[in-house]
Amino acid sequence: MSTLYLLLIVLALIISGFGWSKKLRKLNIPFSWFFIYAFSLLLGFRSRHSGVDTMSYFNYFNDIASNRSPDYSFELGFTYFTYLIAEIFSVEVYIFLLSFMPLFFLYLSSRLLKIENRLFCIVLFIAFIPGLDMLTNAVRGGLALTIGLALLVATVIRQNKFAVLNFLPMLVHASYGIVAIISLFPKRFSGYKIHLLLFSSSLFFFATWIFINPLSMLSIIEGYSQDVNSLGKLVRYLLLEKELMSLPVKLYFVFISILFSCIYFLTFKMYEEARHDEVLSRMVFIILSTQFVYALFSFSQYSFRFMFLAYPLQIIMTAYVLDKYYSGILRNIIVFLLCSFGLMTTYTTHSFSSFELLSL
Repeated sequence: MSTLYLLLIVLALIISGFGWSKKLRKLNIPFSWFFIYAFSLLLGFRSRHSGVDTMSYFNYFNDIASNRSPDYSFELGFTYFTYLIAEIFSVEVYIFLLSFMPLFFLYLSSRLLKIENRLFCIVLFIAFIPGLDMLTNAVRGGLALTIGLALLVATVIRQNKFAVLNFLPMLVHASYGIVAIISLFPKRFSGYKIHLLLFSSSLFFFATWIFINPLSMLSIIEGYSQDVNSLGKLVRYLLLEKELMSLPVKLYFVFISILFSCIYFLTFKMYEEARHDEVLSRMVFIILSTQFVYALFSFSQYSFRFMFLAYPLQIIMTAYVLDKYYSGILRNIIVFLLCSFGLMTTYTTHSFSSFELLSL
């Protein structure tokens, strides 16, 4: 089934790469839904032994369905979602929905932004490791971030009205609070100079933490934070010494985060009208602010969690600028290069090769 999945994603890439042509434009929506369902079926009905966290969610659902106290304590919104599904469906449907819903909310976000080539959003999202991980391992975070993406787009295109709604995804995963807080400020602070300041600051911290290890300083703070439960928990989280990522993997996450940001600045430089696009300017402010938070903590073994916060936003806005401002052969080249790089670095890993797809 892994071979079928790879054939489908390559086919989806080819169709989406030429998705702006007149012949394929009308078929983009049905193609998008076909591939959303196809990828959701293959990934959602994977073996419980596939990935790192799949078995944990199987056990969590079964504990709730059997009226037992789960071994894990999750956020209230996710807990009630699991209770609801447990009343109606089986655990297999539950895991399927956790793969389907992020793709659905990504599609909804692209529709709100009036992106013509919505299939490209889907392909770009799952082409890179963070996207695949949100559909198979970090599913709670993936669900919160994509629900948040749809809410964020809806509030930004309405000039940041009802921005308080952006706090709702915290009921699914508390980490979304970082994005929600940032979402309160784009109307006042978004602008090209602010964008440059945020981006250059991120580059500074990314580079600094490669050569300087701040863990010794944080260990001192940890001694004073024992009585402050939340702060102490955060510091211990950052101080984890167990190696979760090798240096090449860390650099991979940093590279793709910077790569997507460079696309926005390239767009601002090439297309003057892009600088006056308020939706783009505000979304880029949120992306770069979230990226700055990631850069601040990029020394940590858990830094990939902070990178994930910006990833759905980066995907949707990359698709937005390519859809709205680029055209012709240049757009096709960028699309194929981006997705091909993502596919080669994601689907040649041991993590994917160990998956048993469509294995009930």
